[in-house]
Amino acid sequence: MKKNIIILLSITLLTFCTKNEEHANHEHGKENILYTCSMDPQVIEKKPGKCPICKMDLTPISVDQIQSNGVKLSEQQVILANIKTKIITLNEIDSKAYATGVVKENENLNTSINAWVNGRIDKIYFKTKGAYIKSGQVIYTIYSEDLAAAQSDLINTNSLLLKNTADITLKSILNQTENKLKLWGITAAQIEQIKKQKSPTISLPITSRDSGYIKSVNISEGTIVMEGQELFKITDYSSFWIDAQFYANDLKDIQTEMLVSAVIEGSNNHPIQGKVVQILPQTNSSSTVNIVRISIQSNDKNIKPGQQANVYWRTLNTKKITVPLNAVIQTNEGATVWIKNKDGIYMSKMVSLGKSSESSIEILEGLNEGEEVVISGAYLLQSEYIFKKGINPMAGHDMSNM
Repeated sequence: MKKNIIILLSITLLTFCTKNEEHANHEHGKENILYTCSMDPQVIEKKPGKCPICKMDLTPISVDQIQSNGVKLSEQQVILANIKTKIITLNEIDSKAYATGVVKENENLNTSINAWVNGRIDKIYFKTKGAYIKSGQVIYTIYSEDLAAAQSDLINTNSLLLKNTADITLKSILNQTENKLKLWGITAAQIEQIKKQKSPTISLPITSRDSGYIKSVNISEGTIVMEGQELFKITDYSSFWIDAQFYANDLKDIQTEMLVSAVIEGSNNHPIQGKVVQILPQTNSSSTVNIVRISIQSNDKNIKPGQQANVYWRTLNTKKITVPLNAVIQTNEGATVWIKNKDGIYMSKMVSLGKSSESSIEILEGLNEGEEVVISGAYLLQSEYIFKKGINPMAGHDMSNM
């Protein structure tokens, strides 16, 4: 809709100027004037009149304009149409490259909570996946003959030491018993409490030394466990991996420790900075993609494994020919730009496009350094050409080589 409005305005504006100019030409040389229809520009007559197709008044036009392969504008037309040009130079183009990926757990943060001592699990305080365990929370109680015996030794030794405070042997035995209990998962606070008791705690509470979300619970109440047996598996979601898919020709831009940005679908959609930690080896010879592992840090509780992620990063190329985005006209037939030649005539040239940034685009073929390209008013020139010639300027281009 916007383009149509621009075209209509340009036709009205440029036609107004054209009529004034052609009127002057008419006064000085009627033989150089033909007449065409603004609605059906293929109609060309030698004298004024009505269009045989739409019955509108024919508009005067010069023979030179019809025969020219470009568009010739007066200074007044250039000003009114806001035509601006720029000399083409080589520039660095700061562009974005994109990849898609999937959020995964950071396996380096997976932790197992194991049994410290042989015994029977009497009560479990966390039984479901996804529950969060804080460090220091009681996670289960256990009855263990080894724990009961060590508690008895602790209570008796401490009682004797209170009566013989200078006894070095009792101090050594008490220290060894405390260390044994600590190795079995009993905290310093629990040991001090046990010293005050008259008898051992039959089912002793065991606290977690780590924090995390439960991935699996591998025990049930009444289970007999052995020292070292895995009871819970937990993970920390303060850090994630994104396994992103890259085609082989994109890997040249990727290096480990490189910083990228990621937007996680379903989260707050704010970009998160990540770091490339590994380029995984290709294990499937038939696959066309490679997996690049990216590490991200986030406190966003909405981020979960399995979510889709869009990864992007900026690439700085060597110097290339670039033009502003609004200098390029893109249609189904291809892409063109308008240039101004030394005679002041505006010509349409077909171009092949490369990478783009937020404000400019790389020209791979079609333009040369030093040419003067139209950076404002390209659509007006396009509409003026169609109005005067009755054909699209793309029609004269050989698109097979682009």
